[in-house]
Amino acid sequence: MKSFPDIPQLEELLFEVDAPLGATESHGALCGMLCAQGATEASQWMLCVLGEHEDTSKALQQVGKKLMLIHQISVESMNDNDAEFDLMLPDDDEPLEMRVEALGTWCQGFVYGLAVGGIKEDTVLPEDSKELIKDILEISRAGYVADNEAELAATDEDASEEDEMAFMEVSEYVRMGILLIYEELQPLQSSQTVH
Repeated sequence: MKSFPDIPQLEELLFEVDAPLGATESHGALCGMLCAQGATEASQWMLCVLGEHEDTSKALQQVGKKLMLIHQISVESMNDNDAEFDLMLPDDDEPLEMRVEALGTWCQGFVYGLAVGGIKEDTVLPEDSKELIKDILEISRAGYVADNEAELAATDEDASEEDEMAFMEVSEYVRMGILLIYEELQPLQSSQTVH
């Protein structure tokens, strides 16, 4: 299985081409669009990520290549039961605050992608999907908030281990939730195999 492009590198390129979305947010948006529409053209998603551009610069071509790769990996992993679908988030060795923020941003992108894909507040959705989308919306508002009292009571190591566990649980919940939403909203697609 191919792996996602380097996030900081992609972030830099997106910044260079003045893209409205950042790296993790753009992956969230793609997954939201895929859940809402099933098949999403890379070009449609890339327009959301990059906005309109008159001419093609070298940076824009580089970004385009990386985005095409992200699109390919995401579509394959969401349609293949054996493939490990993953959220494009910073590596585990990055500071927790950064990963928590990235997860929040990813979820913002996801909610945005659902909207772009045509899912509105009054769209009738299966109950599980509705509940999950509500949770993801909550997570999208999350920042890293350290609870001072808990921190004073526990040693830093315990607290950070608990925080790590909590982060892993939340990101796993989002990951599995996305797959469930995709499956519930795309009953036709999941029964077709992708060649």
